[in-house]
Amino acid sequence: MKLSASVIRILAFLGFFVFASPALQAQGNFDSPEGKTNRPDDTVNSFGARIAGTYLVIHQPSEGPTRILNLFADGNITGMQSVQFGGDVPGEGFSNQHGTWKSVGENKIVATVLDLDYTPSTGEFLGTAIAHYNLQFDNTLQTFTATAQGQIFSPGVDPLNPGDAKPFFEFSDNFQAKRVTVSN
Repeated sequence: MKLSASVIRILAFLGFFVFASPALQAQGNFDSPEGKTNRPDDTVNSFGARIAGTYLVIHQPSEGPTRILNLFADGNITGMQSVQFGGDVPGEGFSNQHGTWKSVGENKIVATVLDLDYTPSTGEFLGTAIAHYNLQFDNTLQTFTATAQGQIFSPGVDPLNPGDAKPFFEFSDNFQAKRVTVSN
């Protein structure tokens, strides 16, 4: 069966209309338990959209690691540290960090991140680290102060639910970060 060009144009128009029409789109529950929606247009003015960006932490090596943290409007966080490619000390050979954050007050978030730890000289997998961050932003949302506390668990232990397993290494850090902006 061969369709004429005008029939194809009509079907294309109707197809576009059907898929673009709000009345005919699937009706899903976009509302979260907190009464906020997860629709993109609702995030434009949200706290997450206002803090989304890349942040830099600069430390002298004796004071702790230099970090790059990325906060995403959807509640995800990633990071990397200057010491993660280091020596054979537990916690000094590890992957980038990946996790989630949530708002817990006026310009404040908490985050949980995970990374994979290994011995740099051999590549031996040592386990999984979990870290909990508390970040307090200034009123301009351009800088924040933070604390981080974490633990490294042996392979096979779920760091999100370690049960009776004890970490083989613990760490903490305090730091300040500033937003990375585009320079002219």
